[in-house]
Amino acid sequence: MKIGSLASLVGLGVLSLAAAAGAQPPVSVVMDSRGFVYYSDLANVWRISPTGNRTVAVIGVNTHQLYIDAQDRLYGEDATSDDATGQPYHRVWRLDPDGTLTDVIPQRAGYLWDYGDFGFVHDRAGVTYILQRSGGPSLVQIRGLGRVSRTTLPRSEPAFALPTPDGRVVITAGRDLMRADPRRQQASVWKTELAGLTPRVREVQDRHFLLGLWLDNDGRICVASYAGAAVIRIEPGGEASVIARSPESWAPSGGMVGPDESMWLLEFSVTNEARVRRLLPDGSEKVY
Repeated sequence: MKIGSLASLVGLGVLSLAAAAGAQPPVSVVMDSRGFVYYSDLANVWRISPTGNRTVAVIGVNTHQLYIDAQDRLYGEDATSDDATGQPYHRVWRLDPDGTLTDVIPQRAGYLWDYGDFGFVHDRAGVTYILQRSGGPSLVQIRGLGRVSRTTLPRSEPAFALPTPDGRVVITAGRDLMRADPRRQQASVWKTELAGLTPRVREVQDRHFLLGLWLDNDGRICVASYAGAAVIRIEPGGEASVIARSPESWAPSGGMVGPDESMWLLEFSVTNEARVRRLLPDGSEKVY
């Protein structure tokens, strides 16, 4: 199925139908080698061209995370449930640069993390990281030839993970950050002061206080404080500071830093609308 030539936002008249209040927003903003940016609003996946034109890339998919591989292929999930029984289902799809959309994992029952066979988080060496909740919270690391290691985590409901240049993995867990060392299969609670650095300005569940994680071009960790409507940056020495704030009624759920040092923030409003705000190095900004 090819969908690369979809109409623009105006032509389609598609609304951003994000999750209902209290649900977890998506956290991924990703860029391919051609400069196209992708993000999800839980109803569709959107594409922003290098010239700023916004179009729908994938229609009707509920995905919280996105991943682009070395071939510029975009991966996402479609998480659904049976209205009558509440039974969850999911599938994993892939969008190729030529617009071909295929299923990598066909629809099956349960949550993706129940299976532990696919992850959206990878390090520069191609190692895959998966957060699992079934059987106790853990970080699963999958290396080449299917070598698997598992690190038990000290907090329940791990949310999102970020491999860092020092070989460790930072994980959001409600109001705190955990840090795991898969090489030693050790993990601990790392940062507990970030909620105080960004006091709550938005009524969200505690498990959604801190959400998306990303690195800047100097390898520093950035964290989306969804409850605090701010972005926190953590220096290599561990010092944390607020580097960006969302305007009233908006809050960041994820982000990335582009090659030109622009920070792309995925933001959600109190009415569950999604947008991307690009903060340029000269202090100007552009909203998509």
